[in-house]
Amino acid sequence: MKNFIENVVALFKEKYDAKSNEVKTHLIDLPPDIKPSAGAQVSHNDQNRTNRHHDNGIDKSSFYDNHVDSDDLDNVDSLATFILSSERSKEYSTSSNQTKGRWVTKYESITIHNRTIERGFFYFGGQLEALAGYGTEPSLIDERLSVSPPSAIRSTKAIYSDESLGYWPTYGQLSALCRGIYLDWLASDRTNPHTPIGYVFIYFNGLERRVIESISIDNVSDDEFIAIYNEAFRLHNIYGKQSSFHNYSVHFLEFMALVRSPLFEERLQAHQVSPPPASSRNLTFKMQLAKTVTLNLPIPATLAWEWLIFSNEYNFRTPARRCESEFKDLFDILYQEAYPNGFTVSPNKTKLTLNYNAASRSIGYVDLTLDDLQDPSILKAPIKKLITVAEQCNDALDAYSRYLGRDSNDKTDIDAILLLPKALIQQQGYQEKYPVIQKFKAWAKSVIQNDEGLVTVKELCGYLDEELSHAVPKLLTKRHSEIITNLAEFAGFGIVPDQRYHQTNFKPDGYVVLFDSGHGQDFEPSTSFHQISLALRLGAMVATINGYVDKREVDTLLAIIEQDTQLTTIEKASLKAYLLWRLNSPANMSGLKAKLAVLDDKHISFISRFIISVALANGNVEPSQIKQIEKLYQALGLDKNAVVNDIHHLTSAKKITPTFSNEAQLKNSNEQGMGANADISNHNSKTYIFNTELLALYESETGDAKAMLASIFAVDDDMESDYESQPNEQVDNCSEVDVINESVVKGLDTIHSHLYQQLISKEIWQREEAEVLCESLNLMINGAIETINDWAYDNVDAPVLEENDEVIIDFEIVEELKALY
Repeated sequence: MKNFIENVVALFKEKYDAKSNEVKTHLIDLPPDIKPSAGAQVSHNDQNRTNRHHDNGIDKSSFYDNHVDSDDLDNVDSLATFILSSERSKEYSTSSNQTKGRWVTKYESITIHNRTIERGFFYFGGQLEALAGYGTEPSLIDERLSVSPPSAIRSTKAIYSDESLGYWPTYGQLSALCRGIYLDWLASDRTNPHTPIGYVFIYFNGLERRVIESISIDNVSDDEFIAIYNEAFRLHNIYGKQSSFHNYSVHFLEFMALVRSPLFEERLQAHQVSPPPASSRNLTFKMQLAKTVTLNLPIPATLAWEWLIFSNEYNFRTPARRCESEFKDLFDILYQEAYPNGFTVSPNKTKLTLNYNAASRSIGYVDLTLDDLQDPSILKAPIKKLITVAEQCNDALDAYSRYLGRDSNDKTDIDAILLLPKALIQQQGYQEKYPVIQKFKAWAKSVIQNDEGLVTVKELCGYLDEELSHAVPKLLTKRHSEIITNLAEFAGFGIVPDQRYHQTNFKPDGYVVLFDSGHGQDFEPSTSFHQISLALRLGAMVATINGYVDKREVDTLLAIIEQDTQLTTIEKASLKAYLLWRLNSPANMSGLKAKLAVLDDKHISFISRFIISVALANGNVEPSQIKQIEKLYQALGLDKNAVVNDIHHLTSAKKITPTFSNEAQLKNSNEQGMGANADISNHNSKTYIFNTELLALYESETGDAKAMLASIFAVDDDMESDYESQPNEQVDNCSEVDVINESVVKGLDTIHSHLYQQLISKEIWQREEAEVLCESLNLMINGAIETINDWAYDNVDAPVLEENDEVIIDFEIVEELKALY
């Protein structure tokens, strides 16, 4: 494998003049994988390097001060310029050891001052000039310098250091005791995590010099290069907790990966090296972006994310900082939705420059300017596209971020999980990430398999909140309902009733029904769905009217679902679950009576026929069932005395003779007749039985039934209210408050607005005084708190009132709600 920069063309064009700050120039070939069309320039600069051991920020400055004029290249094509310069003062001493310094290789053993060092990776000798500036190589070990006696380095033992191990430590300037300690560390396995970082930096300086020097002097094999990389990586893992060494080591590893990128990629695929840790210097990012744009390839999501991170055009807001992993994952999803194939960027004219800030004072800065690659990272048009996606992420994660920002809230809270954007929670990784979802999923599957999905609300609540499993509140708030519904949806199940689609809610002491797959994110119920659900609601009332459900009645109602060709598979699954829930829940005729009161005779007749048809589905109508149908008629505002006549009318219209249980009953029926004026006092002793022909004729009509029902019950009817609420009379009778049409607070009626404004006058209310306040407004405290909290949740995704023995006002939420005033 060839070097990133091969074949030295010229080592020095000008000799170093000790009396001036002139430059040393190396002319070198460009790397084979870049294939330049012109040239590249590399500069080593040691200016403005202060606060060395505390450099942990992103240095985005450019270093182009010492570029060599193109005329100095002597018309050499495809070359790069390697420049070393320094403005440091002459602060070094001359050693009496005239032995030329050399590199001790990895497997070379050497004895220094009675210490046998089995492993190399350092420079040894008396004379080795710094690559840039004045003085001697700081990592050079001079055996002529005095040292302390050998001492074993133990992991549990504190390691000595003194003021000679200064800010820019060099081996030659250490005290004799510190030099001895450093040699002891080299003779050890070099893993003691308590080693003073100055010793580690001296050793690290040697690794840096060896790599940087190999750019212009081809004296490091590929195997040695990889060995140095792995050694630097090992040091990073041990001593990287120290911020300064962390930054320098990370940048060095990244630079090495680029210096011989083909070699590194080859060894990476062979698992002989690990990728460099994430760096704030963005060298890898700039190179990858430049290559992608040069090859006219689309920008993938991972590169787009790095572009956003390293750009100076965007400042990440709170959701990105507080929810970093979620923000990144959502960015990937939304970017791919906006640009399924990525987007391409036209190359610009600015050339790419990669810079490396060395830890060693003998090197300084390294700037590599590549004329064949542009620097598209400075373009503003592409970053604007990425900022648009980032702002979408901010909006989607805002509620989740604000929840996590409150004390004691955690990412594993069910409330937090349900605030995550659906685009995230639907990812397999996120569903596996949260145990509560996995637990719920396993439990829901068993309920569907064993009980057709039917389960009590109390048992379901046990999978949401441990406290709710012991005592389900008498009042389920809108928030509770949404938590239950959303958790089921996140886990991949539908839940019935779903207030969005079935116009009703479940009760604390009632049931719900779970079904596989659920409604899905984009479910929009059709007109047929609403029509059939109304038919099922009425049908379930009739089927359960005598206290039990006959299978034939259920089959008849199921046939209404199955025979409708306009229903989708999801709609049919939802309606079947809805029917099961209706058959296991008390009949709720909320709103039906008022609707029927204004119907004409044609619609009244249809409703009657529909009720009787379902009742006849099992082939007979028992006397006890007739009584219950009469009660249903009465509850719906229909004439209960018309039940027997409607049964006779339905059967005679089909020209079907009802069959009775015995001849005596048949005779009695014929004598008395079934007319409108017939005496129905004897129907208690009769059982009407109808043959299957009637059922077949009824089934042929079911296609028309839904259209008639839809014309009677509009889809936009008020939803059945299972929440605690106040009768309208209470509002009408309120004399203490001036009731007007406009609400004082947007989203709240006048009375609840008045209550809310009084409650926020102080932080804590005793429950008794809050009840008195509510009673003065003709409000029940539970319903009032629920109404205000539902309003707060709709607007800021959090309740504003907390209720226990006291009513506590959350003034942080109050401040957020002030925008609605």
